[in-house]
Amino acid sequence: MTGSSADRTARTGVVLVNHDSAEDTVGCIVSLEASHDLDMDVVVVDNSDSKESLATLGALVGDRAVVLSSGGNLGYAGGSNVGIRHCLERGNEFVWLLNPDTRIEPETLPRLLRLLADVPDCGVVGPRIVHPAAPGTPETIWFDGGVVDEDRAGETRHVHQGRAVVDVPPPGARDVDYVTGASLLTRRTVLETVGLLPEDYFLYFEETHWCRDVRRAGWRVMVEQRARMVHHQRSSGALPSPYHLYYMTRNRYLFVERALGGDGEAALAQLQGKWLRNWRRKVAEVAPGWLDEFDALVERAAADARAGRDGRNDAVSHVPWPADVERGDSLAGSRQPTGRGEVSDR
Repeated sequence: MTGSSADRTARTGVVLVNHDSAEDTVGCIVSLEASHDLDMDVVVVDNSDSKESLATLGALVGDRAVVLSSGGNLGYAGGSNVGIRHCLERGNEFVWLLNPDTRIEPETLPRLLRLLADVPDCGVVGPRIVHPAAPGTPETIWFDGGVVDEDRAGETRHVHQGRAVVDVPPPGARDVDYVTGASLLTRRTVLETVGLLPEDYFLYFEETHWCRDVRRAGWRVMVEQRARMVHHQRSSGALPSPYHLYYMTRNRYLFVERALGGDGEAALAQLQGKWLRNWRRKVAEVAPGWLDEFDALVERAAADARAGRDGRNDAVSHVPWPADVERGDSLAGSRQPTGRGEVSDR
């Protein structure tokens, strides 16, 4: 990245976790190269079980970034922490976590850094993240801040999600409960005092839990809606992946117990009464042959949560996607989860 070199530490360390998404990763790096603040070191963590993935990624990235191997799929937090440790060892003042399928705008980083400079007790900040406009569809908001509703057993949601950008109030800086891991900028001092992301979730809720810890430590967590990014979300079809279904269910229970000190059973009941019920209805309409597998995954997730089992569950990776049941196995293994939150994917 222009402005950084092997013998000079950049102000911001950027961490991209790659999991079978090399082209997305390169696209994100290209957008970083157009930033109006180029004082950054970029590190890409290959978070794949495939031995060929690292070589492919390295060839595509070239000398645009440092490419590291996590040694296998460690989950979102595990892969991110590999990159975070590298940034801390480099001496970067700030660390910015980005999803490969995001694209920054030239003023994204300058505006986020400006907020951290203006608000010394802000420890974490994220931007407004939008889905791009399409023919007949306006630009819509994907993330404008994260809310944890403790009155609804720890339900999480994205502010303004799904609303057209032109229909929401003027953008500004807001305190929020959490910032999505799709774009999370934090200070070195926060990581040194609060610690790295919790790795026991494997997928989903890790940054939500971590932001909770950051706030408990006395830091503010904010969104700067005047800093914008685009989210080019890869489509995963109309139905949930087995990953999404299992980890969202299990980890909502674990999050409420471990981060909020609440009742995991109440969280599961709330999830059953809304999120899971809606997904089950869609499965019944689109892929009724997958209902037994759906129910079994939910039962497995609930049983594992009650038993306190966390981390990666390899058994889930062998469960076919709903689309595979209906249309054969041509899609099997072609998609990986990118989701965050209960209402949408990361």
